[in-house]
Amino acid sequence: MAIDGHPELFTAATLEALYAEISAEGGVTVATLRERLTAFSTLPIADADLQAFREGKKPWKKLCDEVVPVEHFLDAKYPDAARVRFPLDDQPPDAWLTVEPGAEPIGIEVTGAMARAGIEVAKSMADEPAVPGFIALPDDATNEDFARVRARGRIMNARVSVDRLIDDAITSRMTGKDHVKFTGHILLITAPVGSSPNRSPEALSAAHATAAASLPFAEVFVLDRSRGSPIVRLK
Repeated sequence: MAIDGHPELFTAATLEALYAEISAEGGVTVATLRERLTAFSTLPIADADLQAFREGKKPWKKLCDEVVPVEHFLDAKYPDAARVRFPLDDQPPDAWLTVEPGAEPIGIEVTGAMARAGIEVAKSMADEPAVPGFIALPDDATNEDFARVRARGRIMNARVSVDRLIDDAITSRMTGKDHVKFTGHILLITAPVGSSPNRSPEALSAAHATAAASLPFAEVFVLDRSRGSPIVRLK
């Protein structure tokens, strides 16, 4: 189903057409990518497909994990005419950005801090009437720990505990991406920073700037998955 045909539903076929367009040679402009994701955000979608997107299940996983965060970043930081291509081949980087014709493409790598906790929150949205908005567990916690927290439902978490968990997860993701093959690229770290709304971008940056400075990436940013949330530069 063609994206430009404005389908009544955003379906797996619509998603397949989107993937074909953004992975084609030359990619798409930032403006076109924004238009496509606006369609995803506004068109009706089957409950099962929406839940699969929230949980990062195939075929929605790359849209959730790579395309949406990159679009969020590019829409805020780059002109509409810049172009981006997503190889969608499970090889780094996740996207290639060409700022202007003839410019050298810049790799963009996306990694998720507390990604598993986000998936567990998404599962709760399907199963429970009162879902936990934030699961205070690291990604390497046991299945039993996640099940216990989900069953407990919504609780209040101390701000210091939330900040510590987010900081530890960001640090872990930076360590995991500390490789020479990323020299000169851009690193985007998705993290649930919206779960600590009183923490300033300056405080978040100060907590991680030193570690980010040692990475081979030219630039490092942290952003929440929520559109319109702050994009915090660490390097």
